[in-house]
Amino acid sequence: MTDDAPNNLTRRRLLVAGASLAATSLLPLSPALAASGPSVRKLSFHHLHTGETLTTTFWADGKFQPQGLGKLERLMRDWRNGAQHKIDEGLYQFLYALHRRMDTNSPFEIISAYRSPQTNDALRRVSTGVAKRSLHMEGMAIDVRLPGRQLAALRDKAWDLQLGGVGYYPKSDFIHLDTGRVRRWG
Repeated sequence: MTDDAPNNLTRRRLLVAGASLAATSLLPLSPALAASGPSVRKLSFHHLHTGETLTTTFWADGKFQPQGLGKLERLMRDWRNGAQHKIDEGLYQFLYALHRRMDTNSPFEIISAYRSPQTNDALRRVSTGVAKRSLHMEGMAIDVRLPGRQLAALRDKAWDLQLGGVGYYPKSDFIHLDTGRVRRWG
């Protein structure tokens, strides 16, 4: 577990935070990452609340693909009210890296992605597990599972990547991923 004390800003923690930020925001520009995987990167999803499925290319020829990003943002909209928001491109890279580590062709199942502030407030009124300043509202978080793979294995592989937050919710059968600071819970 990481130390979540907000005022414990040691030089080491600042360096780790800076490296994590660089890894998430500069991930597609990293020569090491570009060399470590295919030049075309796709993601596949099944949204459990809308029934929609999508397989799309989000990265090709060394850059993000606007058409693929648009499709992903539409799929990851707030399914309760239809509101859309820009999704952090680092989240797509996080999901892609995790999917490769899980060695499967199954699509991720989306439980929750973008949440409008109205939806987040409504969920907070009925659940203690919803953060007031949730990264879901910033397009920086997603709750997923991967059919055919154990949830604990998905959590462990996500944590090994050190690309952001990893929450583990075995009773609800999903993990939370975000591109915030590297931390874990659950």
